[in-house]
Amino acid sequence: MPGYILVDHTQLAPMNQNGVQPYSEIIGLLDFLREISEEEFHLPRFAEIRLVGLDDVLFAAGSERRELARVIHRYLQKAASDLERRNISIQVVFKEAIRRGDILWADYRGERLPIDVIFDSPLPNRDSKGNTTYRVHFNLTSPNP
Repeated sequence: MPGYILVDHTQLAPMNQNGVQPYSEIIGLLDFLREISEEEFHLPRFAEIRLVGLDDVLFAAGSERRELARVIHRYLQKAASDLERRNISIQVVFKEAIRRGDILWADYRGERLPIDVIFDSPLPNRDSKGNTTYRVHFNLTSPNP
C-alpha cells in the first residue's frame, strides 16, 4: 500500500524476532528531500524505501523544530502526487519510541519531536504479531500549528 509507514526501530526485524520486515533500500532524509524536489522524478515505480534520519534532523534544529517540520511537510506535500502515482511505499524509521496522545510525537534523546506537524496524528495499527505502526497517506493534511 503506497504511503508512509511510521515505525520505531524496535518494531523492525531482526531486532524484534516477530517484527515488521524492513525495506531494503535505505535513504537519508536530506537525500530523500533533495530527490523529491528535483525537476525530474527518479524514484522507480513500486519502490519500497526505508527513510532514516528524520529524528536526527529535527533534534538538531533545536528551538526551530516546529518550523523545520513545517518545511519538511511542504516538501512531502509537494511530491505527494508523484509518490502516489508511482505506488511508492516509505517506512519512516525512528530511533526511539513513537508516542500518541492528543498528538503524535517521537521521543529522541529525552526530547519530544513534533512529527505531528508533518504527519498529523494517525491512529496506531497493530498487526497480528503485536507490532505497532502508523500509516499515513501521501496527501498530508495541513500541518499542525
